[in-house]
Amino acid sequence: MRRVWLRVALAAGAGLASVAVCSGTVAIIVLLFIYATDLSIFGSSSASPLFYVGVVAATMVAWASLSLPPLALGARGGHVLKTTLLSGFCFCAFVFVSFMYLATASFAVPLVSLMALVGTPVLGSLGAILEEGRIAARPLRATLFAGSAIYCASLLTYFLVPDYWPSRFTPMVVAASSWTIVPGIVASLRPG
Repeated sequence: MRRVWLRVALAAGAGLASVAVCSGTVAIIVLLFIYATDLSIFGSSSASPLFYVGVVAATMVAWASLSLPPLALGARGGHVLKTTLLSGFCFCAFVFVSFMYLATASFAVPLVSLMALVGTPVLGSLGAILEEGRIAARPLRATLFAGSAIYCASLLTYFLVPDYWPSRFTPMVVAASSWTIVPGIVASLRPG
């Protein structure tokens, strides 16, 4: 029993580290963009090479951090790479749609953004435990149920919290809780 809790704590901690690094990466890219646009107002119209180097370095660190939960769940070799790429594309979709949410007033944009944020750890966790093309029924059902419940909670938060600037991020915080909860659930139900 003690070993199971250690696996759960390791997987949840890996998810927490991953969401912290990915959130920091988004903040760094936004700050680099602000810095590059400030310079381009007074100087040349194109971004400096330092901006592109910073964006590439931050993105590589974020993609590397997305491999932490699958590694904590026992994935190895090329399996980690596939799972990390799948999670990375899902996180990139979240970032792109989130910027659209902040720039537009469309009704459906935040719903897709929250789905991509919850989907990132769900895909990563399920991809990590994929064995010979099959996933055990208990972790699959529990992961899909937990992901759906967290997505519905974030939607409820989106509709119930008043829409002023700081509270716009509250549904994202609720959805980001899936990054620790889902790998912990998968680790607790994984055999072995």
